[in-house]
Amino acid sequence: MKIFTAAQIHELDKYTIEHEPVKGIDLMERAAKALAAAIMEEWADSTPMVVFAGPGNNGGDALAVARLLADAGYKVSVYLFNIHNKLSEDCATNRDRLVEQRKVLFTEISVSFDPPELDAATVVVDGLFGSG
Repeated sequence: MKIFTAAQIHELDKYTIEHEPVKGIDLMERAAKALAAAIMEEWADSTPMVVFAGPGNNGGDALAVARLLADAGYKVSVYLFNIHNKLSEDCATNRDRLVEQRKVLFTEISVSFDPPELDAATVVVDGLFGSG
């Protein structure tokens, strides 16, 4: 397995967007579909899901995954950390799509955060940090 650095991943994303051509939001949706499909293969829809999303594109990926899982019947809780009220454009688009869907427990955090209780059965999707 090849492990890429953050800079390499950034360049791969950039290359794909420039040469495929595909918009960033569409590339995000493609990645979200792949991750959601992998989650659905591994865990039943009765499995509790918690998604932590940051304000950047990794957060946007995580929000898209949450929406797709909810569409498939999973119970999903989402925590979007938006402390500085500054989401990337694609993250904001996916936040709006998720809120309009109305199938998840959605919390947007701008000041303080009381973390949810997680048990061993809970699947956590981490979209807080990364190279995206």
